[in-house]
Amino acid sequence: MFEKEIDEIYELCKRVVNEVPAANITFDFSGYGLGVRGVKREEDVLLLKDKFKWDLYQNVSFNPFYEKESRESLRIIKAFLLELLIDGKCPNE
Repeated sequence: MFEKEIDEIYELCKRVVNEVPAANITFDFSGYGLGVRGVKREEDVLLLKDKFKWDLYQNVSFNPFYEKESRESLRIIKAFLLELLIDGKCPNE
């Protein structure tokens, strides 16, 4: 389920890591699902816990019951990653 989409998201994550040094992306994959988190400005990761907020925090379930929600999460993840790559740098700089 979602094999093509997961491969595409993973490749986009790798590109962001290599091409957008201001951003920070986390890609977690397991038999249960996929989690992608991202921050447009890497220095924001160092903010205090009560001040820090992910710019992207999406989970994708491999449970067929949640297919609609998972497809929406995949769309949001892809749009976020493409935005970072199109800008070529941190959009908030």
